[in-house]
Amino acid sequence: MSATEESSPRGLPQLLMIVTVLIVAANLRPAITAVGPLIERIGEDTGLGPAALGLLGAIPALGFGVVALFIAALGRRWGLERTIFISLLLLGLGTLLRSLPLGAFSLFAGTIILSAAIGVGNVLVPAVVKRDFPARVPVMTGLYTAVLVGCAAVASGTAVPVAAAKGWEFTLGVSAIFALLSAALWGVRLKGSRRTGSATASRGLGTMVPDPAPPASGSHGGTMWRSAVAWQVTAYFALQSGIFYLMLTWFPAIQTSHGVTEAAAGFWLGAYQAIGILASLVVGPIMQRAQDQRAVIVVLAGIMFLGVLGILFFPVAMPAWALIVGFASGGNLLAGLTLISMRARTSGEASRLSGMAQGVGYLLAAVGPLLAGTLFEFTGSWSPVLCIIAVAVVVMAVVGLFAGRRVDVL
Repeated sequence: MSATEESSPRGLPQLLMIVTVLIVAANLRPAITAVGPLIERIGEDTGLGPAALGLLGAIPALGFGVVALFIAALGRRWGLERTIFISLLLLGLGTLLRSLPLGAFSLFAGTIILSAAIGVGNVLVPAVVKRDFPARVPVMTGLYTAVLVGCAAVASGTAVPVAAAKGWEFTLGVSAIFALLSAALWGVRLKGSRRTGSATASRGLGTMVPDPAPPASGSHGGTMWRSAVAWQVTAYFALQSGIFYLMLTWFPAIQTSHGVTEAAAGFWLGAYQAIGILASLVVGPIMQRAQDQRAVIVVLAGIMFLGVLGILFFPVAMPAWALIVGFASGGNLLAGLTLISMRARTSGEASRLSGMAQGVGYLLAAVGPLLAGTLFEFTGSWSPVLCIIAVAVVVMAVVGLFAGRRVDVL
């Protein structure tokens, strides 16, 4: 690692380094995934229609995208540890605001704040993994993806029974406690990074600056925005994110339209996400050993395509399709995050590519829940939405054949 790359926090055991990364991952979805199972109940209590509820489902992806466009530069200026610490505090505050009984204002304002905070972790955690675990990127990415989807699944699966007992406002606010506790634990890393910074300054290396590594031979320049590979990674990330957030928002409603109860629909949304833990733990080691990511991407796309067609034409087997599509969805998320780290050569490049891929990707993905809600409002059927998802899966596989090649982004 060059002097211009940010160093890992000093004096921390390897196990603690791993645990702190996983703690951040545990906060990156529960505040969002608890909404899907409750979205119809929220609509009834607030008077919001399907289009407005679709907007509520789209805000997280919009927030992720907007934040991702500039957070890599802010992370270089403030340092990864400090930036993530502040984001955890904001996540706790935004989650608390959303749970206040102030109607649509607190619901939307809190969602905006917490989505921006989560967007910070989305972009910077891959850079932390690239920096701290450079030889084990796919395996570490698999671990934190497994924790991410596991905690997301718990939030979805428990949302309906908790809301029945305590109300949906309480259910949406309870994860704030964990976010604030996680900020306290991450503070250990923050202290370690200050020690590292002091030691670096004493050696005359000065403050951290952006990675000045020259572009590789054949690159179109030193900027991500001119790299064809960066755009391929971005397109793949956008497609897998769009499919995920559309399903996260509307899968319970798709199920209830086929006679599934609200509680059962929430449970199967949780199962849809929980099976992603298995996908992360299985696919991560495979990617670690593979020459590139193309074969894994195509297989995952095939599995998802089968599941979407099953929901469309044979909904009586909905539990099976939830598990099949959920496995592929978890694997696709892991593949997208792995592509960000594997196509970059340094943590600085990983941070910049992460910002581009997640910035553009999440902004495009935000269209999914909003359009799906609007399309359903006009047609009264989820079949057109499912057909669009099936087409998107095919396009994602094609894009993945390019993004999965063993090439450097710059």
